[in-house]
Amino acid sequence: MRKVFKWTLIVIAVVYSLIVFVAPAVMLWLFSDKHVSYHRVYRAEEAGLPDPDTLRLKTKDGFLIHTLEVKPESAPKGAVICLTGIENPSVTGFYGHAREFRDLGLVTLMTEVRGHGESDGERICLAYHETADVKAVTDYVKATYSDIPVIVMGVSMGGAIAIRSIGENDDIDALVSLSAYSSIQDFMGYQFGRFITPVLAYPVKLTTALYAGLMFGCDGFKATPLKAIAKLDGRPALMMHSRKDSQVPFLCFEKLTREAAKATSDLRTYVVEGDEHFITGSFGMPEEDEAYNQTLLSFIKAVTHCSETARQ
Repeated sequence: MRKVFKWTLIVIAVVYSLIVFVAPAVMLWLFSDKHVSYHRVYRAEEAGLPDPDTLRLKTKDGFLIHTLEVKPESAPKGAVICLTGIENPSVTGFYGHAREFRDLGLVTLMTEVRGHGESDGERICLAYHETADVKAVTDYVKATYSDIPVIVMGVSMGGAIAIRSIGENDDIDALVSLSAYSSIQDFMGYQFGRFITPVLAYPVKLTTALYAGLMFGCDGFKATPLKAIAKLDGRPALMMHSRKDSQVPFLCFEKLTREAAKATSDLRTYVVEGDEHFITGSFGMPEEDEAYNQTLLSFIKAVTHCSETARQ
């Protein structure tokens, strides 16, 4: 009986050690070691838009970043940079939003960050290095247009990139984040905690931060959206999440908004019930979700001081 108990403890200890020390490294590798090619790429005409301009913007670390630019009919009153998630949808999924922004007189720049679509890179950097891609876009905006407000908007990993970008980039004037994670370690801790309880999963957060730091050449404990959002410095932010999100837990939203409230007095939040990782079931046609669309556009209008123009 004692031998059975002893070997049971040994097996449990080995399995738990594998979960804590091996599984996070494997998961990070599976998430990042690839280039995402999209099976579904939307067309501008599907959203009633003219063909966008295609840009190839070079980052300071040498990557060429593919960006689609949807221009308004007259001089733009502001710019919105749109960023998508780890694997889906294609950034062309933002065409419906671009149509709404165009009606407001804004230019939309839909950016495929490194490791995605037609951009350079064979690795997804999980919001650690993509801030350089966003910087290339803001540099383009500042060089091309007059002094217009710049908003960065992202969903899922794109939301995390958007938060880290506004924390580093003074050329960004406002933030819109949808279902962003507060850190990779919070995301991984939650996913593992669903199977082995949150308490037992806590060490996974530590090893994830360590491995991410080694993988991406940074401080995995500090290079996080949670640290970056503390640098809003009063800039406006709209943060959205669904309460039962099965991909990025609601606790990430709670952490981020708690820190954001300390860094800006202009914080707006929008929470939907259920599991809606993209916040709305009509992400490609945002006008079909009146509550979502009004919340988003009222924020955009407040930042850019623009009003809706007549549809053609």
